[in-house]
Amino acid sequence: MKTKGSAGGNAEEIKWTFSRDCASERGLHEAICAFENYEKVCELSSGRDHVERMRIVAGEKSLDVVVKTFRRAPFFQRLFSFGRASKAQRAFRAAEILRQRGVGVPHAIALRERLVRGRLVESKLISEFVPGLSDLRREMIRLLSAGDDAPAIAHLLECVANSCRAFHESGIVHRDLGNQNIGLKKDAAGEWQIYFMDLDRVRIFPAGTLTWRRRGRDLARLNLPSELRWSFCHMYCGFSPVPKEFRAAVEFGVDAFAWDNRLRIVRHPIWGIKRKIEFWRHPRGETPTEGRGLWLWDERSVQAIPAYDAKDRRSFRPLYNIFKIAQAWILRGNTIRKNYREVAALSFLRTVDFPRAIGMALEAEPETWATQIRLLGELEDGGEKLPILLRIYHHKGRKQWNFALSKAAELRARGNSVAFAFVQDRAAIREPQTWREMLFRVIEKTHDFADFYEVGHATNRGKWGVWDFRDYTQKLLAPALEAKRRFPHIRLSGPACIDFDLHNLSGILEGVPAGTFSSLSQHLYVDRRGSPENSQNGFDLVGKCALHRAFAKTYGFADEKIIISEVNFPLLGTGTSSPCGGFYCPKGPESSPPSVSEETYAQYMARYLLLAIASGHVSRVYWWRLAHRGFGLVDDFCVENPRRMPAFFALKELLKNLAGARFERRIDNVPVGTWKLEFSRKTGEHFFAEWTSDSSPKFFSAEASK
Repeated sequence: MKTKGSAGGNAEEIKWTFSRDCASERGLHEAICAFENYEKVCELSSGRDHVERMRIVAGEKSLDVVVKTFRRAPFFQRLFSFGRASKAQRAFRAAEILRQRGVGVPHAIALRERLVRGRLVESKLISEFVPGLSDLRREMIRLLSAGDDAPAIAHLLECVANSCRAFHESGIVHRDLGNQNIGLKKDAAGEWQIYFMDLDRVRIFPAGTLTWRRRGRDLARLNLPSELRWSFCHMYCGFSPVPKEFRAAVEFGVDAFAWDNRLRIVRHPIWGIKRKIEFWRHPRGETPTEGRGLWLWDERSVQAIPAYDAKDRRSFRPLYNIFKIAQAWILRGNTIRKNYREVAALSFLRTVDFPRAIGMALEAEPETWATQIRLLGELEDGGEKLPILLRIYHHKGRKQWNFALSKAAELRARGNSVAFAFVQDRAAIREPQTWREMLFRVIEKTHDFADFYEVGHATNRGKWGVWDFRDYTQKLLAPALEAKRRFPHIRLSGPACIDFDLHNLSGILEGVPAGTFSSLSQHLYVDRRGSPENSQNGFDLVGKCALHRAFAKTYGFADEKIIISEVNFPLLGTGTSSPCGGFYCPKGPESSPPSVSEETYAQYMARYLLLAIASGHVSRVYWWRLAHRGFGLVDDFCVENPRRMPAFFALKELLKNLAGARFERRIDNVPVGTWKLEFSRKTGEHFFAEWTSDSSPKFFSAEASK
């Protein structure tokens, strides 16, 4: 860098400091020094530190710059910062260091300082203007408002995390690293370019010496939903485990910043009172970028993703939920326990017809529909047509609704029975009129042939948009009840809770009017970390099916048998396509504990279907889904050439063996760890299915058994 001073008498002195690039261009150098000849373009911000956009003309060249004016600091601030560099000096030096190390920062061209009797009274930092510059705050608001592009959010956060890591490796702590101070711009290739701004509060240390504690405290001011913040920290650490010291520093900084915001009304009482009055006069409604209103969709894993950690999720749940859960167990707890004992005692004791008990979920999307129908035909292999479940997604809009309706008619003509599952997002609760439109559009066109309509999806999980049980009963269920009054013959199912979550299931059912549902539907994954026979909290798959059937009996469902409308196992090595792989981690580990291999998936699937249906507690199981890389029977990564996985052939063989079959009984005199079921056909033929905890079911005739 180069320094130049000019004296204006003993009282005032102007001192210039130039970057190395600027010092080598004499014409531009002289034009910058002629500060009075700058052409003002616009004012960017006003306040104690004034920011303006100006244009410098040097011969045939012109340069747009940003001039930030730093006024003289207050007395006490000058007293406690005695001996330190000024704000402008720190920003200029930090920009030079970052630029040398290849970290994105607006080019600091020059520093102009005005001294009176040797004391600094004003300084101006002149930086190159970056056209088309956005910032992390605006881009996150844009992406979160859309709510359906999780990969774009993940990519943006990863780019910012990598730049923040390089920033800290340069030995610099920003100390005001808010979203608005991270500039963003896309280059010609569409990649994000990161620019760190407002460097006047930085602290500079030797490169590579920053501790995890300093790094964590510096990142704590980033305003991100809590779960996305931890995703960001994971990216910052290079997708390695986040050090405890780093996480603790982030948590401490976040809490400290939150307390600082709460105490602002004490420091500035008049401002605080005005804000409160304004809020009372014009209360702000729910927005899609924060709080309960935030909802994110990941198309790769076909699910909503959690934006908040457990602590924040609990804060969004109202006391009403706890009241309804307590009410349910006080009023009905004994009845549920009594019914469970009765139902569980009937496990495997009654005959069950297997035809049409196994269903398949298809995804109504134009790109893969023809492939799904071809694969469905291979599964059926000229035999019985499988019951089909189609999802209608509120967030995908009328185009998807209409496409699903057209394909439902084709499936009906093909001979498949069709059921529909209505999947909500948070906008369905915020704008219930479009949810009502979706339900009535589907029911009006399909009421004469639909098996049933499942109202809501994973309604016990806040990430799917339902935080308050009243959101489900008053917003999602109300138009379905209206449709049922108009079409009394239709069958509704619900509340479609996911996993083994009895307290939320009871709380939701307590607010549902009696007679609403014909059957209880459930997404019963049981235990993703093991086989269907594994026990969780004392209940294996059969026990959990019996317990859910006891709920249906207690709450007066017309059909006591339950419908399992979603189940699968996540596959190893499928990255972001897996529901357990993490939406943001394309370079993450190839495996995760809840996932299973393709061969194990095939074993678990066959055993799950046999146990659930033969138990006598389940009327139908819909496998989710036929084609998907992360959890389906077919890897559809290449749509033109889908790969049939072992589970596809296992289900095809299972359907062939169970065609026209009736379950008769469970054989008890077998070795520990072995399961054996007996089946029959109308021809009088009897056969068995047998497996162990390490094998797939094997079918053999009664004669072979002897």
